[in-house]
Amino acid sequence: MNDPFGKERDLVGPDPEPPGIDPHGEEFLREHLDTFQRIAIYRLRNPHDAEDAVMNALLTMHSKIERILAASNPIALATKMLNDTITDYCRTSVRIQRNEQLVAEMPVVSYLMELGRYDELDRAMEELEIVSPLQAMCVQLHHLIGLPYEQVAEIAEISVAPAKTNAHRGRKQLGRMLKELPEEKGDS
Repeated sequence: MNDPFGKERDLVGPDPEPPGIDPHGEEFLREHLDTFQRIAIYRLRNPHDAEDAVMNALLTMHSKIERILAASNPIALATKMLNDTITDYCRTSVRIQRNEQLVAEMPVVSYLMELGRYDELDRAMEELEIVSPLQAMCVQLHHLIGLPYEQVAEIAEISVAPAKTNAHRGRKQLGRMLKELPEEKGDS
């Protein structure tokens, strides 16, 4: 006799418990979630994309939490995983956009104006990353993302004093680069 309402005795047994996360791992992820979100927002410029990328990164981190916690610098490894996930997210977005038909709807002007403000800074940051990657990382983490020097030092795997020095020197160099950038001529 078929029981459509599920009142028959379960022949297979109870459903297995879903695998849980180590309490230390959950605490680690909760503690650094805000940092992960700020890094993603800085890199992607769109809060919705950043949220998606962070969720994808958290899935990866969750599956490798034992490795992260066992690392000599857990936050540096987790940040590397986040950055790799953001890169993968960008690549996937580009692939999807190539296959989509764009809708003839213009974005809001205020959004375009806000993105335009970042253009010169992005070009200068790209140049700084080539010339001095450590300075660029310290500037991004402290001045642009807003992390304290202690967290910058932990992520960059250096002590606090060099983190401050690299952020200061990088910011000065970035300022010089912003003044030296040639004007790009667009289609008028």
